[in-house]
Amino acid sequence: MKLLFVTLIPKISLFFLLTITTNAKIPTKKLFNDICKNTKYPKVCLIILKDDPMTRNASNYHDLGLGSLDIAISLAKLSEDFFNNSLVKMKNSAQKQKYVDCRDKYKLAMEELSEAKTMLRKIDFATATKSLEIAYKLPTSCLKELGEPPAKVRRTNATLDVIFDIAFVIVKRVGSGQ
Repeated sequence: MKLLFVTLIPKISLFFLLTITTNAKIPTKKLFNDICKNTKYPKVCLIILKDDPMTRNASNYHDLGLGSLDIAISLAKLSEDFFNNSLVKMKNSAQKQKYVDCRDKYKLAMEELSEAKTMLRKIDFATATKSLEIAYKLPTSCLKELGEPPAKVRRTNATLDVIFDIAFVIVKRVGSGQ
């Protein structure tokens, strides 16, 4: 009986310690600083995470990752909508085809971002990272095809670049168990 008690206590203690640390709420400022200092654009990262309703109340890396993916999906949707609206007015068939191709790339990017979000929820970080990598390349290839994209698309893509960077840092962080 004493032996059972002696071996059981450390296991129970370890269980409670792991439960507390993995579900622990991290103060938002520390959470944002931990992520943003590892991005390419730390100041912009802080502004986005603090200001966006999808991330500003996150209390752990997992929720912050889901919020950043929601932002990326919204931005990709904005670009898809821009191309759809522009296509209605466009007469140049060569340019029109480029816009159709770009619209389709943003649509595919949204699908990949949704997949990354699903995989993050399922704790499948390798697949989440792969989906993020695919999604990241699509808007970039669209901009290259257009040559000189419209200002609205350039601005949205610049923000998307920051958001992708944030999402990569977060998925890497939660995937490493930190």
